[in-house]
Amino acid sequence: MTAPSGKFADLGTRVLSAIAMIVAATVLFELGGLWVVALLIVGASVMLWEYRNMLGHGLEKDNQTLAVMWVIALLGILVTYWINWRYGLIVAGIGTLALYRDDKVQWAWLAAGQFYINAASIAMMAIFLTPADGLFYVFWVVLIVALSDIGGYFAGRLIGGPKIWPAVSPKKTWSGTAGGWVLAIVAGAVLGLFGPVGVLESVLISLVVALAAQGGDFLESWIKRRSHVKDASDIIPGHGGLLDRVDGLIAAIMVFSVLRTAFL
Repeated sequence: MTAPSGKFADLGTRVLSAIAMIVAATVLFELGGLWVVALLIVGASVMLWEYRNMLGHGLEKDNQTLAVMWVIALLGILVTYWINWRYGLIVAGIGTLALYRDDKVQWAWLAAGQFYINAASIAMMAIFLTPADGLFYVFWVVLIVALSDIGGYFAGRLIGGPKIWPAVSPKKTWSGTAGGWVLAIVAGAVLGLFGPVGVLESVLISLVVALAAQGGDFLESWIKRRSHVKDASDIIPGHGGLLDRVDGLIAAIMVFSVLRTAFL
């Protein structure tokens, strides 16, 4: 069998990396409890490390700041697990003050990134802890993000066409976006047959989650452009860093958490 070439040269590596991460996450979420806590703490810690390094300006050598960010993540996730997500967010909010420095611009970037990543981890824990349907909700949001990414990958490369925002993400096309939406809608309809809400509500929620995922993707691309880096790191073959792999999931998790609280 010949290796993929041209438009799909990176497909094999991307698929293998994705399968490895999905299997590991599935096993840990099935085990539940402190296994999920450990997964989220490790994930948040890696993403905070990548984010700090992306900011540059000497921060990549500031291990004291990184240690503070890690402690905030640890406490926020544990408080969410032991008490509830509201107190977890309070911890993340207070953590922005712990990162204070005289350079207000640098503080703003550190605080925003720390809160964004930790809020997503807290939201995922809160979703997982939902009585009866927690594991289904985790599967729902992850599936929609994965399928919208897959739809965007294949539609964008096979159809191509006009770019959405080439200055920020030069590979993203409107055809890719539409492909992602189509798969999200189809998956939402199927999930509506088995989940706690009807097909129409499931489709609408899935579409909003897909839109949020794309927004998260663009946000990280913008930060990388601003920081003049190609990838958040190089720890995942075919994907770069963990942030590069879950940038859409971060935003989608928080939007889904709001929707879950309001409508599910």
